[in-house]
Amino acid sequence: MLRKIKTKIFRALSALRSQWFRLRGICVGRGCVFTGKIIFRCRRGSSVVLENGVTLHGNPRYNELIRLPMEIVTKCPGARIELKENCGLSGCKILCANKVSIGRYTIVGPDTIIYDCKEHEYTPERGWLGHNVSGSPVIIGDYCYIGMRCIILKGVTIGDHCVISAGTLINRNVPAGHLAQGNPAVYTPLPRRLGGAGE
Repeated sequence: MLRKIKTKIFRALSALRSQWFRLRGICVGRGCVFTGKIIFRCRRGSSVVLENGVTLHGNPRYNELIRLPMEIVTKCPGARIELKENCGLSGCKILCANKVSIGRYTIVGPDTIIYDCKEHEYTPERGWLGHNVSGSPVIIGDYCYIGMRCIILKGVTIGDHCVISAGTLINRNVPAGHLAQGNPAVYTPLPRRLGGAGE
């Protein structure tokens, strides 16, 4: 009985937070779940779309590895972040100046950073300058698993059914059905039971 009451309260709180995010201009679908500290910092003219069933965790109670709040940031007008149906993210950061798309049923682990832009650019006259917001899209496919503390850089496409091991740096495209691990990442085919072409 107590568990049912807690579930109803949890769903009611998520529904209230959905309404609050909608008032702030975030497009939120049905059945989304939100826990803990979730930060949206969106520039005017940008868009963030959360499709049905998206889960965002910022509370260590739901994932003990969470150290930081869930943070979603758009850097400039026209930037677009799409979190597709039933994907789940825990305590990670998305920084977008162009486009970031995360596919259906994809899971992203704590402390992972996904960004599609350069924060600094070098010029011979003035050295390293900050606040460069030119971006190249990051596209992550369906049914992927991305472990904790990964870094996914601009202009990268990760195919469907990929697994990215914890602590991996992704700086080039990952073919569908592959395991990526290391810094920089090395790719190997996943077994067929996990959606790959391997044995």
